[in-house]
Amino acid sequence: MKRFLLLAFCACLGTTGLYAQVVKRVGRTTLPMNNRAGDDSDFYDKGSDDVFSFCWFSYDYPSTSGDGQPTTLSAIACMPDGNGEGTVINNVIAGCHITITSNKECPTEYNTSGSTFSDLYFTMLMAGGSILYQQDDNAYNNLVILPDYEGYGITKDRAHPYLCGETTGRQVADALRYGIELYQSDAMLQDIRRPLKENWHTICTGYSQGGAVAMATQRYIEEQGLSVQLHLAGSFCGDGPYSPTATVLYYLEQDHEGNELVMPVVLPLILKGMCEYDEALEGCQVSDFLVDRFLETGVLEWIAEKEWNTDDITDEFKRLYNEGKDGDVTYFHPVLTSKGQAMLKNILKPEVYDYLNGLLDAYPDYVAGDIPLPEGDTPSEKLLQAMMHNDLTLGWTPEHPVCLYHSTGDDVVPYQNCLMAERRFGDMVKFFPSPMNGGHVDTGMEFFLNPQRLEGIRQLAAMADDGVVSVQAAKAHPDRWYDVFGRPVVKPLSKGVYIREGKKILVK
Repeated sequence: MKRFLLLAFCACLGTTGLYAQVVKRVGRTTLPMNNRAGDDSDFYDKGSDDVFSFCWFSYDYPSTSGDGQPTTLSAIACMPDGNGEGTVINNVIAGCHITITSNKECPTEYNTSGSTFSDLYFTMLMAGGSILYQQDDNAYNNLVILPDYEGYGITKDRAHPYLCGETTGRQVADALRYGIELYQSDAMLQDIRRPLKENWHTICTGYSQGGAVAMATQRYIEEQGLSVQLHLAGSFCGDGPYSPTATVLYYLEQDHEGNELVMPVVLPLILKGMCEYDEALEGCQVSDFLVDRFLETGVLEWIAEKEWNTDDITDEFKRLYNEGKDGDVTYFHPVLTSKGQAMLKNILKPEVYDYLNGLLDAYPDYVAGDIPLPEGDTPSEKLLQAMMHNDLTLGWTPEHPVCLYHSTGDDVVPYQNCLMAERRFGDMVKFFPSPMNGGHVDTGMEFFLNPQRLEGIRQLAAMADDGVVSVQAAKAHPDRWYDVFGRPVVKPLSKGVYIREGKKILVK
């Protein structure tokens, strides 16, 4: 395996010396599951059987912090390594990573600690060219940009704005704008650069938190008038917490049924991010919402230190349940279970739990109806304001298609998130059902291995710059009508955007 370093400098974009590491790697997708990208000995040389080949470089870029201040963030960009003369970049993929709690899991750390059995790896594969795939296969030969997010990479000492949609959407959009410009103009990248094809598009994609960030990025691009500049096609989102309110109310319903929080760290992650960065929670602290005994586990310190991943944290919860504190082996039994999980009623402060119960009683069918924005100033009411402010399904109608992949059996990010988006986005949603409908972790691997994801990318990539599918069949049959996904319809039966004679038509 070959590695080389490039010093990238891009004064036109305001940097004073940008160091970019580019790694050229050739390997198979069937590498051992325990492979680490930084260990050459784990790679098998299969000679002519090698399939994928791609380069990547890291870069820093200017953006805006969750507190509204200028900041510098980090990201990587992957691209195909040749594939012969005439190779072009088909599209730009905004690869939004899953929930992480360890900095070692972020994209710019991939070369030293990343796994080939991860969301990052499977997203990077969309950059790789392959002798098994045609050059015009839009699922491959792409420029794939993967931002770290604030709180990771070069900003690992700061709090991460978890589920703060506008903030993360803006930061990923900035990574796209800067990364594309750098890729196209920096002289130090000329040996690995391939031209972007004329009708390239940007597609946002990710799973779990990455699914929500992908949707948030599409929203930010549209609302800021960047769709034409970035050639936006839409997003492909898997099992994302698009509605924090629906997610928390689902947790409450599960609590009523005696079911534990599968991943308790998610709740302090949400609270920490919103307390730090959402103006609705200004003056509030995580301790306003979670009981002291749960905070005594050290969960906020683990989140701040970013040394442990979510599995490590679950294991530590298990250890604390078994060993307790100061000789009292039952000390954490009131807030943890033997599986390293928790009951919501045991970790939320009573007044917060009671407030959410009242909300659920008042709006039991919250997926089908709308909850009004609270006007009070108690911590619980401020929390609901913050969650609704960061609800990606509120106050926005997508201009480009949103492809949703979701498991009905997701036990961490409930299916209600998908239902909320479908109800509010209407015809702009295309749903890709999970074949197995398993839990969150299993569905995540299914999402990245299922051909439906690549097919969704191909469908979105077939869109024109204004977000409408360019359907070859429409040219062959100009008298026919098509929906925005290129599917023929007899005639428009409902309001929405359709295609006829290669043009977008809005039916009101």
